[in-house]
Amino acid sequence: MKLMIKLMLFGLVGAVVAPMLIKGPDGRPLMSWQDFFSSPEQGTTSSSKPTSSGGLTTVYKWKDADGQWHFSDKKIEGDNHETLKYNPNANIIQSLAKKEPEQDVKVKAIPKAVESKGPSLTTVPLAEVPELMDQAKQYQSLIDQRNQSLEQFNRSN
Repeated sequence: MKLMIKLMLFGLVGAVVAPMLIKGPDGRPLMSWQDFFSSPEQGTTSSSKPTSSGGLTTVYKWKDADGQWHFSDKKIEGDNHETLKYNPNANIIQSLAKKEPEQDVKVKAIPKAVESKGPSLTTVPLAEVPELMDQAKQYQSLIDQRNQSLEQFNRSN
């Protein structure tokens, strides 16, 4: 039991210290000791690049008479708005473009199982098994060709 507690404490200390030892893309550690004690208004990470206004961007948020929320970088007249400050470099992961499905893909219907008196071992008729084996061999040869071209590419670089 004592060994488990020691291992858990060692893991916890390792999890806290590891971000301070691991280098980020800019060559600096991912975190510093100040990041543990900084407030959200001071920015999210020390490795983010500061903008001209000290690293934070100001956004104004307000609700109109219809209950619709609005956001703007320009201050509006009146006192019915909220001022938000955030680090624009906090989320640097770009979203992926939505891939459109191919229109001319034809799906082959799956044949029904062969009716027999006992349970069937396949989902296709036994007469179509040789055709499926030929298709599998063609796919395997295609994969082998691609692997050979990748190996040639890796050798040349």
